[in-house]
Amino acid sequence: MKKNFLSNLSFKSNIKSVKGEHKFEFDDLYLIEAIVFASREPIHIDYLITKISQNNRTYLYDLLVKIKNHYQDRGVNFIYNDNYCVFKTSPLLKEALVDEFEETRDLSRAAKETLAIIAYHQPTTRAEIEEIRGVSSSKGSLDILLDCNWIEINGKKDIAGRPLLYKTTKKFLLDFNLGDINDLPNITELKREGLLSAYQDTQN
Repeated sequence: MKKNFLSNLSFKSNIKSVKGEHKFEFDDLYLIEAIVFASREPIHIDYLITKISQNNRTYLYDLLVKIKNHYQDRGVNFIYNDNYCVFKTSPLLKEALVDEFEETRDLSRAAKETLAIIAYHQPTTRAEIEEIRGVSSSKGSLDILLDCNWIEINGKKDIAGRPLLYKTTKKFLLDFNLGDINDLPNITELKREGLLSAYQDTQN
């Protein structure tokens, strides 16, 4: 994963030189917009709180709502949850941009099960995924999930062969409307949806 360059910036708001509560809000709105727009990765809410005039989550969420409403009917939408926020291309433009972007492929059952296993057992290896599924997994499922930026490589496991470890990304949380990985549905709910039919309720 590419390093987020924002952590190296000493980007400060000039709010101290401005008088009036409404002006504070004006500066903070533009500051949030600029930070999120400039980043290639979703920005964590805790990071934004350190950059605005009030160390207050309620105040921050009020600003996020205003930004979201401002971009609601535009070419890009502002998306946020309890932990992250990001700008995304409006789904209304999908047809207009069909020549500009490769259309997202529907996930196969194998890819869906692989994604679910990684989410619940991360970081995990391909061999561990196969053991839980009870069948061999093709490399294609992992490649699709990597292309979607829902999983990423998280180093290598310190065992013989040094297999790659996989974990979910911030984009996974946003695209599946999860504030945190702990918000995932339980295994019973996944089985009800037809996923992990071969899953045995065992610990890693």
